[in-house]
Amino acid sequence: MSRNQRMLPWLGLLAGLAVAASPAMAADAPGAVGNAKLKEIIEAARKEGQLSIVVGEGSLGSSSGKLSKGMNDYYGLNLDVRFTPGPSMPNMVATVVQQYQAKRPATTDVITGYANHMVALIDGGAAEKVDWASWAPNIQRPELSEEGGAVVPFMTSTPGIAYNKDVIKGDDIPKTFQDLLNPKFKGRVVTTPYASGFDRLATKEMWGKEKTLEFAKKLSAQVSGLMRCNEADRLSTGEFDLFGLTCSQSNALAPAAKGAPIGFTLASDAPIAMFLYEAIPATSAHPNAAKLWINYLLSKEAQKLMYEATFQDLHLLEGSQTDVGIRNLEQQGVKFLLVDTNFYRTHDAADLDGVVTTVQEIFRNNK
Repeated sequence: MSRNQRMLPWLGLLAGLAVAASPAMAADAPGAVGNAKLKEIIEAARKEGQLSIVVGEGSLGSSSGKLSKGMNDYYGLNLDVRFTPGPSMPNMVATVVQQYQAKRPATTDVITGYANHMVALIDGGAAEKVDWASWAPNIQRPELSEEGGAVVPFMTSTPGIAYNKDVIKGDDIPKTFQDLLNPKFKGRVVTTPYASGFDRLATKEMWGKEKTLEFAKKLSAQVSGLMRCNEADRLSTGEFDLFGLTCSQSNALAPAAKGAPIGFTLASDAPIAMFLYEAIPATSAHPNAAKLWINYLLSKEAQKLMYEATFQDLHLLEGSQTDVGIRNLEQQGVKFLLVDTNFYRTHDAADLDGVVTTVQEIFRNNK
């Protein structure tokens, strides 16, 4: 991923200060001065009165309550913002597509997913396309929306290696995914049952299929178990010492912030940056509130709240915490693979899925 493709460092597009929640203050919402269309959307959202978001509990961490208050303050609204724990991202997309086809209101006003989920939503015709640049102060640059305005990235996930800091120290701390093959780590490594990240490694931009499958065979001889990305406590208890690839930096940094002895490395030979997106279902019951929500998520305030809760923000925005790690490796000549919707438009999804299936079989057959 070249810097021209994506790189303005990402810590928050400036959105301005929060405003009072009085309806009279709506015209003074950040970016609203002289922005007639934004004012219209604010007033339309006020009439809708509600925003319903069905999302996995881990996507926003503990920030949902602060974000809902922050959004209302930001626009001078008093919307009833409701968060409901939901099914997996692919299942949520399938539900919204079915509701669109049946011409029924969507279960959620905003849908969250990674690039592959968003491509499925768009191809199902169930995503509303929005002309963000015509009114959204925080979504002005072209790289901040994709697929004709159907999806907006709001977080960046960077998979890597998590490790028990009480056990793995100094020169033993892995710097690459290949380091997990060190004979001294045999029986001390864990990976995921769903082969997280291996489909990206198998692309021509990264390792290629042959090298990836050969590595998986070698790694399978090192691992002593399989675990999900949200089970980092199994590192803390000493059941395992090293874990890779994680699904994101959050898997390690969030428990570490609570005192767990867990460290995290961005593996320089597996440099992957994955966008997490928001989209508005075509049959959203409260589409204006949904538009304001997405614009708010790219504000400096919201990005800070999300990073504090999840240790993820959008690396495209100035001041991004996530971009620090990305830039550190880029300065060493490492090129990141950006997994956005274009990635799935230019790669054979069936071929990628085939790699994952093969790697899963390799891991299962050695357990």
